[in-house]
Amino acid sequence: MMAHTTISDDVIWMKNIHGDTALADTIRVLEPGRTLRLKVDGMAGAWCKMSVGKDGRPTWGVRPVGAAHTHWQRLLKERRGDIVALELAGSTDEPLPISPPLAATEAERRAAVEAFLAAGNQGWRSTGPYGQRDELYDR
Repeated sequence: MMAHTTISDDVIWMKNIHGDTALADTIRVLEPGRTLRLKVDGMAGAWCKMSVGKDGRPTWGVRPVGAAHTHWQRLLKERRGDIVALELAGSTDEPLPISPPLAATEAERRAAVEAFLAAGNQGWRSTGPYGQRDELYDR
C-alpha cells in the first residue's frame, strides 16, 4: 500500500502521512534518533526520527538527512503544498553523518581566522580621558 504526504514543513509529521497506517506505525515505534530509509517522490534517502521535546514529550516526525535533506528542501521550495508518494525503502539504523564536510581548505580557514583577529585593530579609538558616565552623556 502506498502512502502519501503533503509537502508543508522541513520535516514529515506523522499526522500528515495518509494511505498507509503501517508506515505511520513504523515511524511511531521508532526510537528517537534512529533512522530509516524512505522513498519520497521516487527518491530513497535517510530520515531520522525526531528527538523528544524539551518538556519530555515525544516529537512525532522524521527529518531528512544528507541527500534526502537536499531533495526535500528542493521539493519544499518548488512544490510546497503538493502531495507526494511516500514508502518505506529499506532497513532502519543507517549511520548518520557526523558533520558535513568543510568546503574551505586549511589555508582558507587560517586566513579567515587571521582576518577576524586583525579586525580588532581597526575602528574607532578614544584618545581622550574617560570620565564619569554623566559627563560623557548629556543628562
